[in-house]
Amino acid sequence: MANVSFDFNKIPRSFFNVTLKDGRKLQVKMPKKKTFEKLQALQNMDQNAVEIDDLLDTFGALCAETLSHNLNGETVTADYMVENYDIEEMTEFIKTFYVFVGNITNDPN
Repeated sequence: MANVSFDFNKIPRSFFNVTLKDGRKLQVKMPKKKTFEKLQALQNMDQNAVEIDDLLDTFGALCAETLSHNLNGETVTADYMVENYDIEEMTEFIKTFYVFVGNITNDPN
């Protein structure tokens, strides 16, 4: 009879490397379920039906949540994102991160 073991600590991990405007470099981990669901919802949201202030707050909060899930243990706040990044920058970050996550989840290996 064979003994089989599995160690979650030995799984090769993928990280999304980000450099913020203030020079901080973060290695962002794959999102947890809650964050992934928010990313998906944002991708499907009708941005024309939302007030711009609400849209900025939503994007800022999601960017902050995503960026704060990093190996460095650094926290990025929604206020920091909204004060330092415009909607175009935050949108591009979310799109690129979403593609990164999609490539990992679609990889058969």
